[in-house]
Amino acid sequence: MDSHVLKSNILNEEVTNLENKVQEWCNNINNSIANNMGDFENNVNINLNFIREAKVRIDGLQKRIGDSKELFEIRRVMESEQEQYQKHLNTNLQNMLEKVQKLEMRIAEDRNRLEGEKTAYENDLHIAKMQSSEREKSCRIYSDNLGLYINKVNGNNRFTFIYIDANNPLREFYFDLYYNEKTSSYNGVHCEPYIHEFQDLTNKLNNRSICLRKFISNMRQAFKDSL
Repeated sequence: MDSHVLKSNILNEEVTNLENKVQEWCNNINNSIANNMGDFENNVNINLNFIREAKVRIDGLQKRIGDSKELFEIRRVMESEQEQYQKHLNTNLQNMLEKVQKLEMRIAEDRNRLEGEKTAYENDLHIAKMQSSEREKSCRIYSDNLGLYINKVNGNNRFTFIYIDANNPLREFYFDLYYNEKTSSYNGVHCEPYIHEFQDLTNKLNNRSICLRKFISNMRQAFKDSL
């Protein structure tokens, strides 16, 4: 066999062997890549799941953080409102205490004033009772000694005298007076028998020139002088 052919065969064998080895190596590489790709995909899926779970946890944490911030803001607002309410309550309470103190002072002053007025009223009442008793005595004296009787007739005060006419002691002499409270004055309405001095004496009574007791005394004397 020609040496050239031999060498060619040897080279062909080597090439074939080399091709086989290359093919085997490629197969091994492909198998390795296929296996690695499977592991890689598994790792990618695991990582993706982890990322998804982490994102869910992060979203939950962010929501909790947001809720916490909202709760913190609500709490801050509530504390601020509670502080303002407490200040307002303290101010109102202080104002109320001041009003109560003023009211207590006013009640004490009114109580003292009423006690004073009560004492003055009791004194006035005592004096009035004494004066009333004295007037009753005076009226009895007038009635018993002068024969004076006072009563109401048609809304007027009628002053009636007896014991004037010695010939007829029970004969009645009277005059009627009306007291006008609005003008604080007396009106001479009628007298029997008629006395000319009646209106003049009434004017003097209204002018305070004479008092009512003097007026009555003058009218009795006028009745006496008319006989």
